Amino acid sequence: AAAAIAQNGSVQGKSPNIGGVSLELFVKLSRDLDTEGRYLFFNAIANQLRYPNSHTHYLSCVLLNLFQASQDKEIVREQVTRVLIERLIVNKPHPWGLLITFIELIKNSTYDIWRHEFVRSSKEIEQLFQSVARFCLPQQGGGAGGAQGAGNAPGLSDMPALRGQGASQ
Repeated sequence: AAAAIAQNGSVQGKSPNIGGVSLELFVKLSRDLDTEGRYLFFNAIANQLRYPNSHTHYLSCVLLNLFQASQDKEIVREQVTRVLIERLIVNKPHPWGLLITFIELIKNSTYDIWRHEFVRSSKEIEQLFQSVARFCLPQQGGGAGGAQGAGNAPGLSDMPALRGQGASQ
């Protein structure tokens, strides 16, 4: 195990090495399945985003990597986001892994979710994204999201889509 960690450069606290065959399989499924199959596939992954453990961390990274790897298929990104949003608009409590995955998706500039067309497809959808982001991201000076590990998230005023939108609650 130590040799594998040394070879992969994976250390505790960093993202697991999910490259290779396993990620290729996930990417192939996300590209080759039809719309309904892909939706069910992403739901099956999201069902595993629960409490803090290595399994949740791995599948959170898989979902985020699928979002990032689908640069040529916007529908894949839209479906990943839809699955997460559908689970966040229902009543609390939300699973820890779901919150952490969504927070990472909206605050990490690598994923740049705010520039995608599906976020702004209609005024209602854009307001929904802003509302969920407002819930998930802690406000400066206090936490509103209740998710552990999100204390250093930027305020809503730092996000391009939320500037000037009255981000205070």
